[in-house]
Amino acid sequence: MNWYREYITAAKVQPKDDDFSWTYIEVPEEVMKLHRSFTKTIEKNDLYIEKAKGGDYHYGIEDDPHITAKYGFSFDDPKQVIEVLDGAKGGNVSVEAIDVFEKDEYDVLVIKCKSSALAKIHAKLTDDLGIEDKYPVFKPHVTIAYFKTGKAKKYKPLAEKHFLDKGIEFEFDKVFFEDTEDKTTQIDIE
Repeated sequence: MNWYREYITAAKVQPKDDDFSWTYIEVPEEVMKLHRSFTKTIEKNDLYIEKAKGGDYHYGIEDDPHITAKYGFSFDDPKQVIEVLDGAKGGNVSVEAIDVFEKDEYDVLVIKCKSSALAKIHAKLTDDLGIEDKYPVFKPHVTIAYFKTGKAKKYKPLAEKHFLDKGIEFEFDKVFFEDTEDKTTQIDIE
């Protein structure tokens, strides 16, 4: 068993914040396969992995690739989100670039995406529910992995070769709401 499988099997190695509910869209299997094959090339020692209270692991390789539509709901009942998204339209998502988000403690390697439909959903949820954004500019992306500071840059050109040659585009017609207890509600949109 390789180290990646050991991490995924033994513990979740992705960020976990139980304070807020959030919405996201799923990525298709084509993107999932590319994500899995790329993350197998990452050296374990380059990853930023943190052991939290209770023995859970946070960060490392994103094991559930998705695109966040809106994060930061202080409620667990999806009713408000369902009401706001009534009549909303899905649309197209295209993979645009690979980027590194540099943070104080770690770096994040991401697949940048473009979607006017998803941007409209984000804005509608923000405006109609009065949810402030921690980050003022909506940057739809699929997280690949969290790296020790400075380590993600070496993977950026490799990720560009791996993901950008494919001309990846896909449609979405569902948004998912996940509460602080990890209960997920599927919201079908037009």
